[in-house]
Parts: sequence; C-alpha cells; structure tokens
Amino acid sequence: MKYRVSYLPSDVECLPPLGPNARDPNRHSEIEIMTDDTTSYHWPKASGYRTRIAAFVLAGVPIGLHILPRGFGLEMWALFVLQFLIYPHLMEWQIRNSGNRVRAELQARVADAVVCGAWVAGLGFPLWISVILFLANLLNHTMSRGKIGILIGPIAFASGALASSAIIAFHVSTDTDGLVTLSAIIGLTIYLSLMGVEFFAHTQQLHEVRTALDSQKSTLEDANTALHDQIGKIHDLEEKLREQVNRDALTGLFNRRYLEGTLEREMARCKRDGTPMTMMILDLDRFKAVNAAHGHAAGDEVLRVFARLLLDHARTEDIVCRYGGEEFMLVSPRMPLAIAESRATYLLNAFRESVTAVGDQQIKLTVSIGIAVVPDHANSVGGLIRCAEHALYQAKRAGQNQVVVFRDLKG
Repeated sequence: MKYRVSYLPSDVECLPPLGPNARDPNRHSEIEIMTDDTTSYHWPKASGYRTRIAAFVLAGVPIGLHILPRGFGLEMWALFVLQFLIYPHLMEWQIRNSGNRVRAELQARVADAVVCGAWVAGLGFPLWISVILFLANLLNHTMSRGKIGILIGPIAFASGALASSAIIAFHVSTDTDGLVTLSAIIGLTIYLSLMGVEFFAHTQQLHEVRTALDSQKSTLEDANTALHDQIGKIHDLEEKLREQVNRDALTGLFNRRYLEGTLEREMARCKRDGTPMTMMILDLDRFKAVNAAHGHAAGDEVLRVFARLLLDHARTEDIVCRYGGEEFMLVSPRMPLAIAESRATYLLNAFRESVTAVGDQQIKLTVSIGIAVVPDHANSVGGLIRCAEHALYQAKRAGQNQVVVFRDLKG
C-alpha cells in the first residue's frame, strides 16, 4: 500500500527534493510513504540483508576457529560454509520472492535464531560463542518486534538448541580458548556497532520523512486556506453575477427576468397562507418628452430618482423592479387592497412633488398607477399582470397622474 502527498509548483511553493530519487521540482514535487511490503523504511526489511550477512560472518569467525583444532571432517566444514557463507544469500532470495517481504523477513529472523541455537547446542554450548549468538538474535528480535521479541527470540533459540540436542547427544563444553574468546568479543563489538549505525541511519531517515511531511502538511494547509479563500471569492463573484443578471443596470432594481420565478413562488405562498398579494404597475407620464427635450441622460436620471423613491418606501418583503422602459412594478405580498391604494396615492403625490435636477434644469413629472390584487382580481400571475396593466391603461386614458384599481371580474 502506498500513500502519496503531492502538489504542483504552479499552485504553491515547492520544497527542495529529498534525495537522488526525488522528482524534478520544476515539474512536480512529492513525497511517498509506503507500508507493508513496499515500504522503504520498515526496520526489518531495511536492515535484514546487511545485518544477516554481518552477523553470520562475524559469528562464523570464532566458530571456525573453535572447530578448526578439533579435527572435524569435510561434512562439518561443508555445513559450516553452507550456514555462514551461503545461507544469508539463500534467505535473501527467498525473502525477495515472497509476497510480503516484511513478514518473510520476520520469519527469517526466527529461522536465524533456530539455526544459531542448533549450532550452539551442537558445539556443546561454548561460552562466548553462545553469548554472542544469543545476544545477536535477541537484539534482532527486540529491534524488529519490540517487547514481544524478548520472548520470540529466546524461544526460537532454545527450540533450535533442543532440536540439535535431540539429534546429537547432549553435551556441554563451555570452554573457549583465548583466540576464540577474543574473536567472539571483537565480533560482538563490531556487530553491535553496525546495528547502532543501522539504527541511527534508520532513525535519521524517519526524521527526514517526518520533517518533509511536516513541511508538506504546512504547505498543503496554506494551499487549502488559499483554496478556501479563492472559493469564497468565487462564490462572492457568482453572487454578484447573479445579482447583475437579475438587476437593472440603470436603476439597480430587479429586472423582468427576476420576476419570472419569483412571482410564481410568492403567488403559491399567498395561496397557501390565504393572504392577499397586490401588484402595482407604475408608468411615468410623458417620459418620452423628457428624453426629447432634455436628452437621454436627463431621462436616465429621472428613472433613477423614481427608483430611489420606490425603494425608500418599500417594505423588506416587497419586490420592486423595472418592468420595462419607464414602467415599474411593485409587488407587495400580504398587503390588503385598501392599504395598497393608500400607498399608491402616497407614491403618486410624492413623485409629483419631487424635482429631478439635471445640471441647471429642473424636471418634474407625474406617474400613473394601476393596481390589482390576488385573490380579488386574479388567481394566476399572468391574470394578475393583465389586470394591473388594464388598470394602468385606464389611468392613462383618464388623464394620467392618478391611481386606478382593477374593478372588472376576476381574470
């Protein structure tokens, strides 16, 4: 199993490569942490082959010196060569071809302890040879398995000794001459030093990985924060774009596009709650004459002044929009017709008394207003608009500057 943390340098600042196998930072920066059989930093797998060769070579020297003066035959020396020179390589071949290298290495260390115990018992438990083989195996198991290695190592070692004693008559000959003792002590010293170096290198590698991961984590956190900020800006931009799509650029009021879905929702809610909804359509009187006499800039200012008047006197739940040209619409959910008439009259008088200043010109206009209400005049959005427009046309035909309520049958 492999875990990879990576990022592109175009998004965030790159870290320097971690070693000769690191990727080109100008292309892609990454760090990989692998587990199980693919890990490069698992202690048994990282140190198994080297330490096994070192252990058997260093143990083979005092054992060879021990059996040399005792006149053993060729079979013994063949077994010696097989065990201390060939066995480590065979074991490494078996581990490399296994499905799970870490598990195979741990099993191989049990086998190492068994064969070492067998050699110790077969030689009659020579003191220093027994000590160095026992301690080397105990160290291997504790460093690769932790506390449980304190049990597994000695048990495997004792199992090998018992098996050897069962095949070869049990005997004890603990004496070792000075050369054997000296080579055993030197071998143990060298082996412990090598294990210390291996463990130190392993610890350094772990430290480098942790440091790199911390740096990567910090970088990714910064990138994540930047990403969230960017997402927030995108959402704000989307909201602004939605507002622009639904707003009239000149007056800032909602536009006709916004009404398409909003009126249907408000109509459904009023029907569900059993409340009225009034609609006013307001049209500026003789507006085209303003454009002709004062120019379109003056006409635009008149539209803005009227839009501000509507907004200043609208409730929070009211929908104020520019319906088209000089026509505006004010939709008031949950507003009875009588109150709507009163508001319309107030707006009519307020606009008639207002003055639009354009340079040194003073422009005064009036407005005509048509009103319709749900459910008195219509039960649909289309019907409500037709009724309000019909009332507006009546106001225009009656001389403008007035409020007319639709009085016909329901649409």
